[in-house]
Amino acid sequence: MREFKKISNWRFWIWMPILAWGVPLLFNSLPSGFKQYKLVLSLFLINMIFSIFVGIYLRKHGSFWMLLPVWPIIFAIGVIFGLNALSYGFFLALTYLIIELFAYTSGQEEEVDVEQQIPIDGGIKEVK
Repeated sequence: MREFKKISNWRFWIWMPILAWGVPLLFNSLPSGFKQYKLVLSLFLINMIFSIFVGIYLRKHGSFWMLLPVWPIIFAIGVIFGLNALSYGFFLALTYLIIELFAYTSGQEEEVDVEQQIPIDGGIKEVK
C-alpha cells in the first residue's frame, strides 16, 4: 500500500487508458486514409514517448519494478478487443515494456565510487 501512495497521481494513471484505448478508437473512427497516421503518430511516436515517461516516472517516485508491465498490459487489452491489429499489437506492447525498462534503469549502469571501494578478494588485511 505504501508503494501505491508514492505513485497515486491520478493524472498519470488516467493517461494509460486514454492512450491505449481512446486514441486508437479515435483513429479507427476516422476515414480509412488516416489509418497509417494511427500507426506512425499514435503507436510509435506518442506511445513510445509515453513509455519513456512511465519508466522515468516510476523510477523517480521509487516504485516497484513490478508496476512497469501495467502500461503494456493495458495496451494489450486494447489489442485483444480489436483496437489495434493482432499482427503487431502484442509486439508493440513488448516494445513498450522494453522501452520502459531502459528508461527505468537508465543511470544505474555504473557505480559512482567503484575506484574508492576496498577489494575483499584477499580479505581486508590493513585499513589505514
